Amino acid sequence: MAKRDRSWQVAARTRLLWRSYDEHFIVYNCASGQTHYLNLLAAMALQQMEEQAATIEELGQRIRVQAGVDDIAGLAQLPALVAQLDELGLIAPTSP
Repeated sequence: MAKRDRSWQVAARTRLLWRSYDEHFIVYNCASGQTHYLNLLAAMALQQMEEQAATIEELGQRIRVQAGVDDIAGLAQLPALVAQLDELGLIAPTSP
């Protein structure tokens, strides 16, 4: 599980290519050659971390602002989502 006080960002030297279809997203990781299929929440989180490092709490706040709503289904799953994105090599911690 991802630590809540740790900042996360798209892994250094990782370039992502994006395609979207309705609320489904395909992300190609140029560094690994892997293609990932993301839902809307995962895509929003990854896009936010591509722009700037964030803790899980900051990430939740940014997603709320981006979506323009206070309550987004699935935000409680953000720690698990961040852990999955880390396991896939799409993000990395910015500090120990």
